[in-house]
Amino acid sequence: MVVVVNIIFLLSLVFWVGGMFFFSFAAAPSIFKVLPRELAGDVVADIFPKYYLVSYICGLLILAAVLTRKYLFESTERFINLNLILVIIMLVFTVYAGEIVRPKASEIKKEIRTVETGSVKYIELDKKFKFIHLKSVICNIIVFIFGIAIIFINAYNYRV
Repeated sequence: MVVVVNIIFLLSLVFWVGGMFFFSFAAAPSIFKVLPRELAGDVVADIFPKYYLVSYICGLLILAAVLTRKYLFESTERFINLNLILVIIMLVFTVYAGEIVRPKASEIKKEIRTVETGSVKYIELDKKFKFIHLKSVICNIIVFIFGIAIIFINAYNYRV
């Protein structure tokens, strides 16, 4: 049973961090390179709910695995509490980005499309969108770095 929990932990971590890496460094840049900006934004906006759903599921599975190891199996792993803290922080930032920041960005993007390009209102909305997008990027960077940290911690913990 411990092996199953560890596999769930590792697969979920790899899917979450690997998915973030692929989307951020391969998929999104390619989408924006190949498609016109507005259409690329629409494609990415369509992907985001699925991206965040995968993140939530992976995060909850990791959290469940760590809690299972800690309390059910009474693990004495050296870094179990650090794993627990990091995954909770990752989930908080992910939920914030997915459920608060993303809808605000979507709302602003819809409003931008209703105003004349270059107008004062357009410039104001574009500035708001860039700020909201920056929040999202910062959240994702934090989650990614903490995910990498969990990978390193567990590689160190299970060294031979």
